[in-house]
Amino acid sequence: MAERDGSSDILLALDQARTGKFHIKTLFTAGMGFFSDAYDLFVTSTALPIIVAVFGITSGHNIFGTGTIGPLSAVSVETGLIGSMALFGAFLGALVFGRIADLKGRRYIYGLEMSILVVFALVSALSTSILMLIISRFILGVGVGGDYPVSSTIMSEFSNVRNRGKMVLSVFAMQGFGLLFGSLVGLVAIHFLPLDYAWRFMLGFGAVPAASVIYLRRRIKESPRYSLEAGDARKAAQAVEAATGKQVKVSYDVVDTRKIPTSFIIRRYWFILLGTAGSWFLFDMAFYGTSINSGQILSEIGYGAVAGNLRATIFNIATGNAILAGIFAVPGYWIAVGLVDRVGRKRLQWMGFTAIAIIYFIFALKYVYITRDLTMFVALYGMSYLFGNIGPNSTTFLLPTELFPTEFRTTGHGISASSGKLGAGIFTFLIPVIEALYGLQTVLGTLAIIAALGAVLTVITISETKNRSLEQTSQAPLIRDEKINPGSKLWP
Repeated sequence: MAERDGSSDILLALDQARTGKFHIKTLFTAGMGFFSDAYDLFVTSTALPIIVAVFGITSGHNIFGTGTIGPLSAVSVETGLIGSMALFGAFLGALVFGRIADLKGRRYIYGLEMSILVVFALVSALSTSILMLIISRFILGVGVGGDYPVSSTIMSEFSNVRNRGKMVLSVFAMQGFGLLFGSLVGLVAIHFLPLDYAWRFMLGFGAVPAASVIYLRRRIKESPRYSLEAGDARKAAQAVEAATGKQVKVSYDVVDTRKIPTSFIIRRYWFILLGTAGSWFLFDMAFYGTSINSGQILSEIGYGAVAGNLRATIFNIATGNAILAGIFAVPGYWIAVGLVDRVGRKRLQWMGFTAIAIIYFIFALKYVYITRDLTMFVALYGMSYLFGNIGPNSTTFLLPTELFPTEFRTTGHGISASSGKLGAGIFTFLIPVIEALYGLQTVLGTLAIIAALGAVLTVITISETKNRSLEQTSQAPLIRDEKINPGSKLWP
């Protein structure tokens, strides 16, 4: 196929292209989505204590109408639902948008996920009840989840081989700025607004960065790799020219392609899918569980607490969140950007998991001693952010764009991302519950075990992908051979 239609020339032009204005514009278009995603997810950490206070959530006043649900506190369950509902929405969004982008094209739905964020960020800010807030945050999460497979794949499929990891992780690293900005917006809102308006402003402001890129997303060209898989060589060549400035000649406008059943791809790639989805599931359990509940964790150790002054307490907690984001989280993302194409994805991932496991194991062993020293606690807790972002938080986002073939790329990424968000939602919900039942020390010990499992799973299931084309990393040529030779014993 490549020899007669010029598809090999199209892919070679992409893989060898210099990083130019098109790539930077695409990075901004995709990256502002992740700025918005992180803002919407993590601003909850600052807003949640205010929401609990403003709505008067107590054992005698909650959506369940009872003080306990079995052995659990109704307050901790309700608080967990508010904090985790956007993550459960992201679980659904990643699956649905990821599949649609493989069936209909990356550009087909690009921008819709940001429109969902805009609308439901505003709806959640206008919530008049906890139930309305929970539902609107769930739908907002659908948009957040939808952004993961589509943005990452678009950036990956347009990038060159040498800088692909750096470009894709630069998109993802915008999360760090979104996280930090959420804390800063929280500080401003708490300082200048009444508490009932402060949390509404925090949630509603998430519509602003999301709205800024909807137009750009609708204008982006279809990925050349997807166009080739769809049989449109001419369209692919035009997209490459727009991206690289170089014209690629093709002999045929339309390429004869044969679709491979999804069930066959899953059977062929199930072990890789176990690695990408499983490691993302384990990491997000730890990362989102602690990040979104960081306000409660800081409160647990007495950081910033001012007796009888809720506003001052929440302001201090928001300050702590901003410090964690600015000193540890943001640098971690960009260290990953600098290292990923040199050190490699697999090594960064298992080393990051291992570092997190060690940090939380130290917490579990020396909890009482560490919590008596606020500086030591914040430093160790912050290091878990740093190594998490240098390693698995970044690499779990990148690897699914490289290990799956074009016809399954956003589906595979969507399944992996949704697994992560499922893990995030479960543990974000469970942390207040586990903490109430067994204490923070048990939470941190559990995280150590989870991180250790992530390191082991990475070593066993993940292959290195640096400095190789997407066709090489996904073993796509083998699948394309089977398209030409359906008599192969591998053909279903």
